[in-house]
Amino acid sequence: MVLTGDGRGFSGGADISEFSGPPTGGPDFNDIIERCERSTKPIVAAIHGIALGGGLELALGCAWRVAAANAQLGLPEVKIGILPGAGGTQRLPRLIGPKAAVERIVAGDPVSGAVAKSLGNRRRPD
Repeated sequence: MVLTGDGRGFSGGADISEFSGPPTGGPDFNDIIERCERSTKPIVAAIHGIALGGGLELALGCAWRVAAANAQLGLPEVKIGILPGAGGTQRLPRLIGPKAAVERIVAGDPVSGAVAKSLGNRRRPD
């Protein structure tokens, strides 16, 4: 299965205005990512445009990721004092190694798809 975004990007992540109120219902985002991770069918995240915050964390839960060279991937929530909350701090080090992952998580700056490829894009560990 191929998971892609509609329009100009893969996913910009969460709407932080949702943090000020009670949950709106629907499936829990962490449950969705875990379902992708546990899927018996391989899921490929096809990334174009942006994959930021929860959008990148969703892609990290997929078996494989492919990204346009000019796509922007990152976990920018640290810039407003929020740690990635959907497993990105665990999944990213498994894919690109702990040193590169800590640098990406702490900086919060997005990288291009080309830079992300150079950091590594191994298949999600089983």
